This record gives sequence, structure tokens and C-alpha cells, in this order.
Amino acid sequence: MCAPEETPQLPNHQTAGKPLLYLPASGSSTGRTPTQNRAVICPSSWAAKSGNPDTTTLPANTPSGNDPLSCDEFAYAATYNSGGMPAPDGLNPVTSGNQCVQTYSQRTQTDVWHFYDDMRQAAPTWKEVCGRSTMSNWMNTQSMQPFPAQFTQPNRMLEKDPYWYYAPEFSGCSATAATVKCTVK
Repeated sequence: MCAPEETPQLPNHQTAGKPLLYLPASGSSTGRTPTQNRAVICPSSWAAKSGNPDTTTLPANTPSGNDPLSCDEFAYAATYNSGGMPAPDGLNPVTSGNQCVQTYSQRTQTDVWHFYDDMRQAAPTWKEVCGRSTMSNWMNTQSMQPFPAQFTQPNRMLEKDPYWYYAPEFSGCSATAATVKCTVK
């Protein structure tokens, strides 16, 4: 999900001064874990039961030849900004991933992916504080796998440490159109 200038309520919006706040996998002062946050936005089996069937999967990339649909969320479950983090500690609480902008990913050619508005759901109002996408499980699990070893540990991230996620590959995202349309390069 991208957080363009038109949507300053979204987390990770620098102009609005809304950094992501780190939530460790265990030992948080609230007792809340990223797994609990993820369960609110992406409940178990949600992608298989309700994910967009037009999502591209990549079975050839997996040893088993199986790449099921997966659910991904923004803001990340490992943040206090996650929609799944309840009040009073959560900064953007929702009761269900159904309250997020709904998208799905498709590969249109090698190394070119698009995020599309899931037209089976209500159109975005751009007041949503979270996003939920159906995507390839392989792509979802590979994308953030290096995060602990390459970011949180070397930077000695502590609970509630602020950070910004910069993804120049999403610079083609636009929230000005009637539908979500992003080209990931």
C-alpha cells in the first residue's frame, strides 16, 4: 500500500509526521504481539476463503510447486500503527480487515506487478487507516523476511522506536483516481 500526499491519515506519511512505531515480536509493554495484530486484519484462511481469485501466484518459485493466496497488511502488524492494534495503545484501530482499503496483486509481465482495487468490495473512501491485499504467499513471505536481520537488529530497534519505510518502487501509486492502481517496478 502506498501513502500518497492525498491520504495524510495513513501511517508512514512524512509530511503529516506519522512515522511507523516498532512493535517487537515479544516482550512489548502492552503484551500485544504482531501475530495478534495480523489476526485482526488477515485472519487465518481469509485469503483462501475471501481473497481475490484474480491474484497472481508463483508456484514455480516454490520447492513444493504450491503458492497459495496470502493476505498482507499495511501498516505492518509489527507496528503500533497496525489497524489490528487495539486502543488505547493502537494508533489506527479497526475491528476487522474489512475496514481497510482492499487490493490484490497481479503480475502483468516478468518483474512488473500491479496492485488493483478489489472491486468486489466497497470502493475506498481514502479515510481508511489500513490496507489489506491478496497476494502470492511466496511474494508475501519473501518481502519482509530480511526485516529483523537487516533492519531491526542492526539498528537496535526498541519498542515504539519511530521509523519511516521508503519504497521508491511504489512511486507510481495514485490515490487520485476512482480505483487503486499501482505499478510496482
